[in-house]
Amino acid sequence: MCKRNLFRLLFIPIVCLSLLAGVALPAYADTGAHSPGYTLPEGSTIYAESAILVNLGNHAENDIVLYQKAADAVHAPGSMMRYMVVAYALHRIQDLGLDIDTATGAYTVEMFNRYVAGTGVPTANMAFNEMWTMRDLLAASFIQSASDAVTTLAYALDGSVEAFVSGMNALAVEIGCEYTHFANLTGLDSLSQYTTARDMYRIIRYAQQFSAFESLVARSQVNVKPVAGGNAHTLVTANSLLKASSTFYYGPLVYSRTGLSEHEGRTCASVARDSGYEYLVVVLACPEETATGETGLHYRDTRTLLRWAFNNFTYRTILGKSEILTNVKVNLVWNTDRLNLVPEREFATVVENGLNTDQIIKKIHVNNEEIDAPVEKGTVLGTVELIVNVDQKIGEVNLVASETLNRNWLLYAWSGVAGFFTSVWFWLGMVLLVLMAGGYLALNIVHNRRRRRERLQRVKTKR
Repeated sequence: MCKRNLFRLLFIPIVCLSLLAGVALPAYADTGAHSPGYTLPEGSTIYAESAILVNLGNHAENDIVLYQKAADAVHAPGSMMRYMVVAYALHRIQDLGLDIDTATGAYTVEMFNRYVAGTGVPTANMAFNEMWTMRDLLAASFIQSASDAVTTLAYALDGSVEAFVSGMNALAVEIGCEYTHFANLTGLDSLSQYTTARDMYRIIRYAQQFSAFESLVARSQVNVKPVAGGNAHTLVTANSLLKASSTFYYGPLVYSRTGLSEHEGRTCASVARDSGYEYLVVVLACPEETATGETGLHYRDTRTLLRWAFNNFTYRTILGKSEILTNVKVNLVWNTDRLNLVPEREFATVVENGLNTDQIIKKIHVNNEEIDAPVEKGTVLGTVELIVNVDQKIGEVNLVASETLNRNWLLYAWSGVAGFFTSVWFWLGMVLLVLMAGGYLALNIVHNRRRRRERLQRVKTKR
C-alpha cells in the first residue's frame, strides 16, 4: 500500500474520532454566510477535492457562498495553515498590548534543534540570537513559510510552540471552526492536523478584522531588518499566482497562501479584489498533475473560480427598505385593520448577470396572522427568504412594522367586555347559573307539592 493511501486510511477515521470526542466543536453559529450554491458553467473543471468561493460583503453576515464542493470535508492544510498562525498571533499581540514594530523575538539554538532541524521546511536563515520585530516575524512566517521565524514568534508570544498551537486550537473553536485542529507550525502532515475549506474561510474572515493583517500578508516579498545580530535581506514568495513573471499570475489577487501535503496534494487560499468586488477562494487536496501532465492545478482552480465570479456576478439591490411585502390583521385600532410589513433593511447582494428581479421568489413567513395594538414601528413580525433558480436561497431579511399604531382605549375596553362575554369562564358561569336556577325551581316545585299535600291532610283530619 502506498504512503498516500495509508495516510488517508488512518487520517479519516482518526479525524472522525477526534470530532466525536469534541476536539474541535464549534463555540457558536456560522459566520452567517448565505449559500446559493451556483453551478459552474458546462466545461469548467475543479480539480480540488474540496473548494469554496465566497463573495465577501461589508460584514461576515453579508457574505455569499457562490460555489462549494465538499466544503466541510477534512483535509491536510499544509502550510496554508499559516493564516491561522497570523490570526492567532495578532489576537495574542492585541491581548498582550504589544506593538508589532517594537516588540521582538530572538532565535535560539534550542528552537533550531527542537523545531527546525531536519524538517525540510524553508527558513529565513536566521542566525542564533538574531532578533526580529513581530512585524518581520509575522511577514516571514506567512510569505516564505520560514520555520525559524514562526518558531521564534511562538516563543516570543507564548513561551513555547506547544502553547502557541494550543492557543490556535482554542481560537479555532472560539471563531466557530467545526472540523479544524492543529498539531504543529510547520504545516507538515500529521494525523491531528486538519481543516476544511469552510473553516479556512472562517479563519481568514476572522483575521481580516485586524488592521495589520492585510499589510502583513498582501506582499510577494518582505524586506526584513533584524533589530540585532543579523543583516537586512529580502525574502520572496514561491506562490506563482503572485509572481508577474509566472504563467499563473493573477492580477486582482490581494494575497494568497499555498500549502503542500505529501499525501493529499496542494492547497491554496486566496483573496482577490477588483472593481469594488472582493472574493475568497479556498481549494484543498489538489493533485500534482492531470493524466495529460498539466501541473499547478491549485493555481488553475483558484483562477477558474475567481474569473467566473468576477465575470458572471453583479451587485444588485434586491429589496428596498420601504417596499411593502405583505400585511397582517391588526386589532384595537380605530381607523385601520391592516398593518403593512416592510424589510428591516435594504438588501443587496451579488447575483448572476442578467437576472430579472421578477424571477426572485420572495418566500414570506409571518409570526402571527393577527396582532393587537399597540405596535411600534420596526417591530419584527416575520421574515422573507429570497430564492432564485427554484431552490437557491440568496438571503433572508426580517419583516417589520411599517408604522406605529397606538391602541384605541374605547375599543380596548369594549374588547375586554366582549371578551368576557365570549370567554370560557363566562359560559361556565352561565351554565352554573342555569343549573342553580334549575335546582332552585325543582326545590320550589317539590316544596310546593309537599305543602299542598300537608294542607289536604289537615282538611281531611278536620272532617
